[in-house]
Amino acid sequence: MKTSVLRRLALLWAVLLCGSLLALPAAAAEVDAPYAESGDMDYIRSYIVTVDPREDGTADITYDIDWQVIDGDATDYLSWVKIGLANSSVDELTPLTDTISDLQYSSDGGSYAKVVFSRRYYAPDVAASNGGESSVHFVFSVHQSHLFTRNDDGTANFNFTPGWFDDLSVGNMQVRWRNYDGFVADNTGMDGDYLTWDFGAMGHGQAANVHVTVPITNAAAFDPGAEMTTDDYDSGEDLEGIIVLLASAVIVLLAVAIIIIAVASQSPDWGGGFGSDIDPDDWFWYTNGVHTIRRARSAPPPTGYHRTDPPPEYRS
Repeated sequence: MKTSVLRRLALLWAVLLCGSLLALPAAAAEVDAPYAESGDMDYIRSYIVTVDPREDGTADITYDIDWQVIDGDATDYLSWVKIGLANSSVDELTPLTDTISDLQYSSDGGSYAKVVFSRRYYAPDVAASNGGESSVHFVFSVHQSHLFTRNDDGTANFNFTPGWFDDLSVGNMQVRWRNYDGFVADNTGMDGDYLTWDFGAMGHGQAANVHVTVPITNAAAFDPGAEMTTDDYDSGEDLEGIIVLLASAVIVLLAVAIIIIAVASQSPDWGGGFGSDIDPDDWFWYTNGVHTIRRARSAPPPTGYHRTDPPPEYRS
């Protein structure tokens, strides 16, 4: 009896173990993306932006991103992304992880760093079947200029908004700014030598914004050529796009004008409903006792009609 019970327990344990092993691929395919919205194909677990100011008022900005693909088939792989930059005054783009095969500045619709990955990334279920990966951690830095404005008292302000994402969510967003004596900021915390802003989860289209005021002792050494100008505010359209938009509008307006002129040239030229270029006072009114009509003074009166006064409601 005891042996039979032990055998049954061993069989039950084996069944449970097999079930657990079969469930492993499915569990591996699940993605922890609690803030992703319905229909999202990607999710950013962590987005950390670190700003290290230089003495001339420019800054080295490091972007550290943990990106996760959460949906799509074998053809919907991730091979590159665009990360928004502060403005077009950027140089020294430097990849800092081997997951990046190419890093270039892009002005397509704004100011971006185009990050090309060393490999493709798939949705978890596809990656599980083809031996690929579904998440990528990449880090790069840029040397950014035109970030500050000067105040009348000699201090300088930094108003910085890292690039945001209109079509996906971020699990955790943090901005770090190297601190120096006299800096005044709206930070939420400190981490060693860095002011920190912890924004937490960010939904579609949400952006983080930080403010830092630099004292005169630092601002006095800033390069005037590195100061922000009105040209640094990206409109969301590059120059080529604006030119194309304006040209299209001009073409549409010209086409409408041509159509109006063509229609007008073919329309009859009415003159009071009785002819062209005739003054209403050049008519005679006639009646046959039932109907009242008018005819040109030079025309003979109709048979059976005689002259009469204009109708009371008539206005020349």
